[in-house]
Amino acid sequence: MMEIEQYELIDFGENEKLESFAGTIVRRETPSAIGDRSLNEQWHTFDLRGKQAGDGIQWQGAAPDPWWLDAGRFRLMLRTTPTGQIGVFPEQAINWNWIAQVPLELAGLRAINLFAYTGATTMALADRGASVVHVDAAKSVVNWARSNAQESGLAQAPIRWIVEDAMTFVQRELKRGNTYDIVIADPPSFGRGPNGKHWKIQRDINQLIESLSLLTAGNCQMMLLSCHTPGVDHLALERSTHRVFNWEPGRAQAFEMSLKSSSGKRLPSGSCLRWVAESAGSNLES
Repeated sequence: MMEIEQYELIDFGENEKLESFAGTIVRRETPSAIGDRSLNEQWHTFDLRGKQAGDGIQWQGAAPDPWWLDAGRFRLMLRTTPTGQIGVFPEQAINWNWIAQVPLELAGLRAINLFAYTGATTMALADRGASVVHVDAAKSVVNWARSNAQESGLAQAPIRWIVEDAMTFVQRELKRGNTYDIVIADPPSFGRGPNGKHWKIQRDINQLIESLSLLTAGNCQMMLLSCHTPGVDHLALERSTHRVFNWEPGRAQAFEMSLKSSSGKRLPSGSCLRWVAESAGSNLES
């Protein structure tokens, strides 16, 4: 199991959230944190605070650079970034556990993880024996993911680290005739690719799903698609993937991801579509 016992969502509201990562208290902005806050004094006690400043996030306060979070089986490096992220999306832990538990023999299967960020999902797949191609456009982020793998005892795991625009790499793989058994993607709302190309999820999500279908060549064994974009909900992901992959009803699991605060409130944290081949049992709970 990959549980983040060192993480806590303390409170949220008024477009901010207050979290604890391995004892470091982080206060930062998030558009989905609507409504009133439940707590008062805790909001004034933090180690780091990220606030919008121009096109990026300016951080106040101090913390170890980097510091580390134990996520069950794995260790994840944390540090502040100009985008407001610190190296982990805690809401994805539900999917790491799903990968760990899915009754499908992953050893020897080929997996591709697009927009792969700092690699927790890649490590979850590699830990089960899958051969993983990890793709992200930012060299610094891929190096970050490699550090996480090394710290987690997976330095020798069958992982290829690719620094390239995700959609460009997919098109090259299709031209080369390479196929995969497992497809994973966590696309951003916006992104800048090579030659001035721009990624926009509302416009390009269908092309991504069609590309994932082509990559599996009709033999998909497992799929995980998630996003954090308002307006792209789990039902939209289910409709789009069902149209392209032509799965039978009930073969996929679509849901809204969330984080639960200390007071029991739930913070919406994105949408997710999971699917596994029928022979493996597709209706697993997390």
